[in-house]
Amino acid sequence: MCGICGLLNINSNANANASTIHFMANLLRHRGPDDEGYIAVSTHDGAVTPLGGEDSQLPLSDVARFDGYADLFLAHRRLSIIDLSSAGHQPMSFADGNLWVTYNGELYNYMELRAELEKCGHIFRTRTDTEVLLAAYAEWGEECLDCFDGMWAFVLYDKRRNLLFGSRDRFGVKPLYYLKNDALFAFASEAKAFASLPDFRRTVRSEAVFDYLAFGVERWDDGTTFLSEVMELPPAHAFRFDLAEKRLHVRRYYELPYHDGTVWEPFCEKKAAEHVERVRELVFASVRRHLSSDVPVGSCLSGGIDSSSIFGAIAAILKNERIAEVGDKPRAFTACYDDASIDESAWARLAAEHMGGEWHTVYPQGDELIADLEDLVYTQDFPFGSTSIYAQYRVMKLAKERGVTVLLDGQGGDELFTGYTPYYTAFFREMLGHGSWRDLAREWRGLENAPMGKKGVLKGMLIGVLKKHLPRSVKQMVYGRRNPLLKYISPELKGRHLGPALDRLAGSIYNRHSLNQMLFSLMSSTSLPSLLRYEDRNSMRFQIESRTPFADDRRMIEEVFAISSAYKIHGGFSKWLLRESMKQILPESIYRRQDKIGFATPEYAWLQPKSEHFRSLMDDNLSEYLDVAKIRREWSALIKKQPKQGILPIWRLLNVAMWAYQTLSSRTSCL
Repeated sequence: MCGICGLLNINSNANANASTIHFMANLLRHRGPDDEGYIAVSTHDGAVTPLGGEDSQLPLSDVARFDGYADLFLAHRRLSIIDLSSAGHQPMSFADGNLWVTYNGELYNYMELRAELEKCGHIFRTRTDTEVLLAAYAEWGEECLDCFDGMWAFVLYDKRRNLLFGSRDRFGVKPLYYLKNDALFAFASEAKAFASLPDFRRTVRSEAVFDYLAFGVERWDDGTTFLSEVMELPPAHAFRFDLAEKRLHVRRYYELPYHDGTVWEPFCEKKAAEHVERVRELVFASVRRHLSSDVPVGSCLSGGIDSSSIFGAIAAILKNERIAEVGDKPRAFTACYDDASIDESAWARLAAEHMGGEWHTVYPQGDELIADLEDLVYTQDFPFGSTSIYAQYRVMKLAKERGVTVLLDGQGGDELFTGYTPYYTAFFREMLGHGSWRDLAREWRGLENAPMGKKGVLKGMLIGVLKKHLPRSVKQMVYGRRNPLLKYISPELKGRHLGPALDRLAGSIYNRHSLNQMLFSLMSSTSLPSLLRYEDRNSMRFQIESRTPFADDRRMIEEVFAISSAYKIHGGFSKWLLRESMKQILPESIYRRQDKIGFATPEYAWLQPKSEHFRSLMDDNLSEYLDVAKIRREWSALIKKQPKQGILPIWRLLNVAMWAYQTLSSRTSCL
């Protein structure tokens, strides 16, 4: 993929600093080492000067030596995927130099769009989707976003309209951050690029730290982040920056339509068969489109339904078609562990052998995690959920070492096809609310095929009611007793934010009245955007383009969301539509799997031996957020209380400590 950034000096009389944009782009070099490009723009008269750097494929003047006037810079770091020639150099121009774009992404329908645009009279000089994007904007303006299928983040300079136009894909696969103050407007693929900006204050947003420590929240729908100055452009949003008025306008351009459960549709065998066949067609079509590349392609493989379906579809496609970049056998990459209770390598091996694939494995170790931890925290930009992110980090590193540049991954399958246990609670609540007794009785009997039993469903429904209706004071008391970290958060921080946070966050996904509403919430807001952030940062760290067929294929996502809840879970089986549609290509035991672990890691075994090292991270600089003295006194007891398997609550303390140290110490070194 690529890294993009830009800088606008809002003071019209001041000259933007070329060295600053050069440093910003260098901080994103890990996203695109194959090419480097810049444009310097005088927005007063529209003069554009293309510039280059050490990695530029074209002979351009060095940005570091530019001394002309410019109040706007756009920059690009390229990871070459399609059309590896210098014709793909960015920022790319179009329409006689009146349009320029810096773009990160892949438009999977760009060939169809190109053919349509050629009929409109547009002439293309490259094989890139970047040029198609520019032509689409030239033809349709900002409405071009409705035509795009894929993943993207781009910012375009429109000389005639004297504006910047930026956009992010519908589900947030590709990232885009920005900041605006009285002096400047800047944007970048990763927040770390802002470290080079003059007077960037790195002010930590205390409310965000509290939400993370107490609730594990890592992102906010309004675009706010852990840093007060830095905003995330949310998925499905676009912005227009008027260069004359120096005014920024952000808008949502897309809302996922879905069957909201207002009317219950009972399960029908005939319609179920039609849905299954259609999902099969959609999955195969999506996977085939995601294989388009001019560099080697592989796949992540955990042994679960999602990754096995993608890997199996690739293998099936190769039986009828030769794809040079994929090879004669599909290549798969898996993280494995010596701990049998969480190791899923047997399932991944079964899938790889059944489908005739070439299987590559990595066994991350605790001492390797400790050695890589600082880099992992830096790579992710913001605090994250658990050390499972390290397993993904190592899979991306393995693929890089094996010479693969594009990886397909199953991210989004859980949010699209019902892969989490809380879905059962919403499912049963929906059937109960509509009085669908026949479906309810069948699914109650079928819970023997589910990852949670009858007691779990009843408990989940009860918790949902309590979280929704209990008074705030009772919520605070109950949550305070059950939350192992709350007493270690600074009293002042807790006093300011606990009540409002409970009102905003506690049990929010339980308030959804139907299964599809919960799926919509996790797909659009709470779950998938965070998972895609992990995926993007880890893959880009090792110059891998990660592609997620279940998370960015608009047609498939919309059609699946239009299907009634009755077909999402059936006979107790989650992901029923995906299971049935892929039944012919999956091994029988994977098709019937009920025990998917979910990318678990031996977190306790990794972290406990270094507990004293982590204790040393708890210094007085964290006192604004944590009760440091209490943590130090009770450190040994706190470690002993951690679960020996699963996610450790203490990880959030450690992650905040490491992230705060890097942020406040102004680390700006390039990867």
